[in-house]
Amino acid sequence: MTIVRTVLATIALCGSGFAQGSPDLSIAWVGQSCFVIGTDGGPVVVTDPPVASVGYTLPAVAADAVTITHNHTDHNNSAGVGGKFTLIDGRPVTARQQLTAGNLTFTLIPGFHDNQNGAVRGPNTMITWNQAGLKIAHLGDLGQDQLTAAQLADLQNVDILFLPAGGFFTITPERAAGYVNELKPKVAILMHYRTALGGPAQLATVPAASAPFSPVVYKPAAVTVNRATLPAATEVWVMQPLSDAVAVNSAGFSPGVPVAPGSIASVFGKITGSQTTAAGAYPLPPKLGDTEVLVDGKAAPLYYASPGQINLQISAAQAAGPALAEVRVAGQTIARAPLTVLPNAPGLYAVANQDGRLNAATAPARRGEVLHIYGTGVGAVTPAVDDGAAAPAKPLSSGAVLPNVFLGPRQLVVQFSGLAPGTAGGWQIDVLLPSDAPTGPNLSLVVVSGLTSNPMAVSVE
Repeated sequence: MTIVRTVLATIALCGSGFAQGSPDLSIAWVGQSCFVIGTDGGPVVVTDPPVASVGYTLPAVAADAVTITHNHTDHNNSAGVGGKFTLIDGRPVTARQQLTAGNLTFTLIPGFHDNQNGAVRGPNTMITWNQAGLKIAHLGDLGQDQLTAAQLADLQNVDILFLPAGGFFTITPERAAGYVNELKPKVAILMHYRTALGGPAQLATVPAASAPFSPVVYKPAAVTVNRATLPAATEVWVMQPLSDAVAVNSAGFSPGVPVAPGSIASVFGKITGSQTTAAGAYPLPPKLGDTEVLVDGKAAPLYYASPGQINLQISAAQAAGPALAEVRVAGQTIARAPLTVLPNAPGLYAVANQDGRLNAATAPARRGEVLHIYGTGVGAVTPAVDDGAAAPAKPLSSGAVLPNVFLGPRQLVVQFSGLAPGTAGGWQIDVLLPSDAPTGPNLSLVVVSGLTSNPMAVSVE
C-alpha cells in the first residue's frame, strides 16, 4: 500500500491550478435563475438577480444589461447589481418586443408562470439574445406544460438554454426534459432547483432535479464556451453555484464533479489562518491545528490542511444530494464550498502493475497480469469501516456496486473492487489484462460507476 499512501500524500501539489481556457463566452451561475454572462472586453449580462435571503450572494460585477423575467424577489433584485446597466424588464410585457442594451438585442416573449394562463402565479417572460455568436434563451420561471407556436418560433436554434428544473413553482423536471428534447439546444443548463447554499425548501435538489436527463455533465460554477467548443449533440449541464471556495473529488481535481460517501475530497480557497499540517496517523483527526471542515454540520476527518487547500474524507453516511463543506479556523467560518454527493463517483490516482511498480511507458504491464487501480469514490462497502479509520486487509471491504473498467474500447474483468487497505477512503480495483488486451503506450483507462472517472494513461506490452 506504499503506492497508495504516496499518491494520497502528493495530491496537495495540484493547488488551485485548474485548466483555464479562453473561449468567447463566460457563464457563471450565482444560484436560482441568476447567471453572469460575459465576453472578454464585451457586454456583461446578469439574469434574474435574487435577493440575499434566497441564500445566494451577487458578485461585484458591473453589468451592461440586467434581465428580469417576472416580479418575484428571487428574480427581481436589480438593485443588487452594479454598473450603469440597462434593465431588460419582462414584468410589464404582454406582447413580443425587442430591447437593446450593451449592443445586444433582447427578444422578450410573454408567457406564464403556471399552466393556467397566469391565474395562479402570474406572468413570466422568456428572453432570448445573441452574444458571442451564440443564441441564448432564458426561460425564467416557465410554468406552461406546452409552448405556443409563436413561443416555439422564437426558441428555435438555441445554443445555450437556461431552464428551471426544481418543480413545484415551475415545470417539473420531467417536463423540463421534454422541452430539452423538443428544442434541442446545444447546451441546456439547469437552474431554479435547491442547492446547499439556498433556494426554497419546496424545490427539488440534484439528483432528483436532474434525474429525467440522461446523461448529465457536471460543471463548476464558472465555464467558458464558444461556437467551436459547443457539443455536436445536446448536453445537459449541472453547475455548482458560486461560492468563496471549491470542493472537488481529490482524484482528478475536476471542479464540479460529484463525490461519493466515504470518498476523499479537497477544498480549495483562501483559508486565512490555516496552518500547513498533515495527519500523522489513522484514524484521521477531525481537526488539524485550528482548522476543521464541517460537511452539513458534521466534522470531517482531515488528511491535510493549508492556507489554500484542505483534503478530507466525506462521511460514509453522507446522503446523496447537495452538501456544504464549511471551513472553520479557530471556530470562525472562513469559506464555504458546495458539492454534490452521488452514491458512486469514481476518481483515479494511479495504476500499478502486478509487481507493484507504477505503470508507465517505461514500466508497462503485460497481458495476462493483474492491474491494480487506485482511486476514490467507491461508495457503500461491506463490511463498513468507520470514518477516518484505515481500511483493514482482513477482511477486505468490498464495494456494493461492481464498476466497469475499460482499457480503450476493451472492457476488463474486475477481480476485486473495494476499500484500499491501509487508507481512509481509498479505492482499489484489481483487473485482469486478457491475452488479447490492447497493447501500446499511454492507452486510456477509465472506470465507470454511475459517472466516468478521469482517464489514466496505461501502457501494455
